[in-house]
Amino acid sequence: MLQFRYGLLLVWLGFSFVIGPVQLRAQSGNCARLVWADEFDNTGAPDAARWNFETGGGGWGNNELQIYTDNRNNSYVNNGTLKIHARKTDGTWTSARMVTSGKASWKYGRFEIKARLPLGKGTWPALWMMPQQSVYGTWPKSGEIDIMEHVGYDPGRVYGTVHTEAYNHKNGTQKGGNILVANVNSEFHVYAIEWSESEIKWFVDDKLYFTFVNENKTYREWPFDQPFFLIFNIAIGGDWGGAQGIDPALTEAVMEIDYVRVYSKTIAKPVISGPSLVQPGQQATFSTAAQGDLQYRWLLPEGVTEVSGGTTNTITVNWNDQPGQVRVEVFSPCETVASDPFEVGILGKPAGEYWPIPITGEGGALLWSAVAGAGNQISLRVENGELVVTFNIQSPSENPYIVLNLPQVTDLRKHREMMLQLMAQAGQAPSNMRLDLLDINLQNDLTDLFKIDNPTADGQFHPYQRVFSMNASGGYQPDKIRQIRIYFNYGILGQKGAGEFRLKELKMHDPNFTSATLPNQLVRASLYPNPAAGQVELFSLRPFSAVILTAVSGQIVKKDHFSPVNHRIIDLRSLVPGIYLVTVWAEGQPAEYFKMVKQ
Repeated sequence: MLQFRYGLLLVWLGFSFVIGPVQLRAQSGNCARLVWADEFDNTGAPDAARWNFETGGGGWGNNELQIYTDNRNNSYVNNGTLKIHARKTDGTWTSARMVTSGKASWKYGRFEIKARLPLGKGTWPALWMMPQQSVYGTWPKSGEIDIMEHVGYDPGRVYGTVHTEAYNHKNGTQKGGNILVANVNSEFHVYAIEWSESEIKWFVDDKLYFTFVNENKTYREWPFDQPFFLIFNIAIGGDWGGAQGIDPALTEAVMEIDYVRVYSKTIAKPVISGPSLVQPGQQATFSTAAQGDLQYRWLLPEGVTEVSGGTTNTITVNWNDQPGQVRVEVFSPCETVASDPFEVGILGKPAGEYWPIPITGEGGALLWSAVAGAGNQISLRVENGELVVTFNIQSPSENPYIVLNLPQVTDLRKHREMMLQLMAQAGQAPSNMRLDLLDINLQNDLTDLFKIDNPTADGQFHPYQRVFSMNASGGYQPDKIRQIRIYFNYGILGQKGAGEFRLKELKMHDPNFTSATLPNQLVRASLYPNPAAGQVELFSLRPFSAVILTAVSGQIVKKDHFSPVNHRIIDLRSLVPGIYLVTVWAEGQPAEYFKMVKQ
């Protein structure tokens, strides 16, 4: 409609895609698929899952007379068609303005409406589209597509039009076409557009009568690269509909719609939703929005096994013990579109009494780094498995710290006691220290801090420990710890100075740990020798079927699966020296845990 639409501008947010109870079928010859429809097979109110109503009066920017309502006097379904019924009661016109905004919107496709138009001078029925979001600005900057308009004083002629910033009737630059159609008021006709990224075509009963071409300039000429929603209405009077007056004998006007169908050739790029963190062996479900009758192919990492739904838009899997990527391909006979990879990380969960905080990784590489801030210097090295921190802090306000990014996000709700040994020579100890556990969003609990004031400086290692409350508050997620930071000579209480300190045996401890917390399948297993060099032997009174070795970084470095046995020799020659957690599996679950030292 030739309208500056909204005296009250309504900006509808979001994109939705609703498939109702209609049979999905391909449009012959062009690979288009039916993606949305309303056949108006019900009786009573229009389907609320598909339609909203815009209501009110005020002229709607065109000096129109009607008041739009959601009353059944003005819109109803019976005998297989939708009726939009404009009525004059006590001198006041009411009508209906139905929209799919907030329910369904589309970018590109074929839009078909089979309709019979009302009689009477002064009527102005329209089937048209507006943008779901006005990304380029208010009307006409974000565009308008008029599929069909008709004015009662020009019976039989229907119009198809676009409105943009460059092309609109207010500037005298309107782009559109028209065609004479016989019996528009007594017979149903199919009004359609085919909208692609390169053009929009207008049809009546499949006869092409106007094409608007994308000139590939700017949004001023072509804002039609965003989702649009449908609008059906009858206006009374107005700048165009009432240009030759309104028949004084006119008291009602009905537009009857047999169906509306939306076809698409384009497959929307699928977007995957699901858990971004899983525990080893966890069952997880991933999904993407359904796209009509399309088919789906899920691509999973090696070792991740399907439980159900692999050819649908939702799949449930059993995850393995490694991070990986999930992808999905959506395809039709004409096209295949793949999603971006969906990253899935492993959520670590320490077993046993202690969880070592690593200093070095594979090959002895230092895992910690320094964030000194302007005016400060920090250097790190490893000696005898100890983290040596040399510092010169002249700007405590920069909050200098050293940091470990954990190899995997880790659930530390049970292992909430931090333990370490700290050594400093006389005169070289930091003035203060603070150890933080930061979650996946790099938040910490500032009410629950591990502070060390005036650490002992006598050239000997001294133990320090703190049991964190691990309360989830203020968005803090102790079940998803990502980073460990150690601040020193920091903040308003920090002091300038240079020195050096050493850290060893950093670990998290389960303060509630007892031997009873372990499963009891292997109540008398043993590991020999320990420490070991080339190999180690595992003995048990009960059969076991797998052994997994995990480095202090949390990385699984060796997996050994076999038929249940009571004795197994484990080859260690490929492992670098260090500390490892040995997990023994029996009857499909972890049953015993050992700390092992590889020499």
